[in-house]
Amino acid sequence: MNWKNVNLERGYEADQPIIDPLNFDTLLLEIHCNLTEINEATVMAQFEEDLQSRITSAREVMQNNLKNIVKHANKERNKQ
Repeated sequence: MNWKNVNLERGYEADQPIIDPLNFDTLLLEIHCNLTEINEATVMAQFEEDLQSRITSAREVMQNNLKNIVKHANKERNKQ
């Protein structure tokens, strides 16, 4: 799949999340791998870093596909 040009006509591609999920298992793995000291402040900082990384990635995907999304939305609206 080309994240810089998502084919919104294909169900599989259109069904992919724009922003990657963050679950507790992934967060705990990040904590284990990245933190030398584990406390509330360092865990919160790791969470914020993971969250910002996902937001940055989602913004890039949106920017790269904005024309596709607008074109597809207008096409769907005009079908009605």
